Amino acid sequence: MSSPSDLVKVSFSFYPADMKALNDHVSDLRETGVPVRRATVLRALIHQATQVQMFSYAALLAEAQRQKGGPREDDNVADWPTVDLPPADVKKLEDTVTELGRKNVPANRAFVVRALLRGLPKDIELNPMVRQFIRDFPDKPRGWAARNLQAKKHG
Repeated sequence: MSSPSDLVKVSFSFYPADMKALNDHVSDLRETGVPVRRATVLRALIHQATQVQMFSYAALLAEAQRQKGGPREDDNVADWPTVDLPPADVKKLEDTVTELGRKNVPANRAFVVRALLRGLPKDIELNPMVRQFIRDFPDKPRGWAARNLQAKKHG
């Protein structure tokens, strides 16, 4: 992965349905022995999804919301998850938003990620995908682990 200084901090506005989907994915992965945080699942989904998948899920969600009429969401924003993404993943999101705009589909990066979370088939096997992502891009140490690592470097 890129060095920490190359990463871009990106936040997404999530509605209750999005948080439920994300929490369900995290719970399912933990039950199968994959120790993940919500941010890791988001990073893995964004990294592993192709631009075609992002576009497809977002277009389907936009059409479903268009057909229901009224506002796109009835609930208030429930949370704002923030993740550190490599520039290539941010570009993939931005390119998807641009392509959706060319097709007159109103979207932003958060909408594309929400569509990924909501659109994933229930039978998709996230376990191997997330395990591979964790091997390729391990989480950076946080809290005491980060402090201890920093102390050892200066040591």
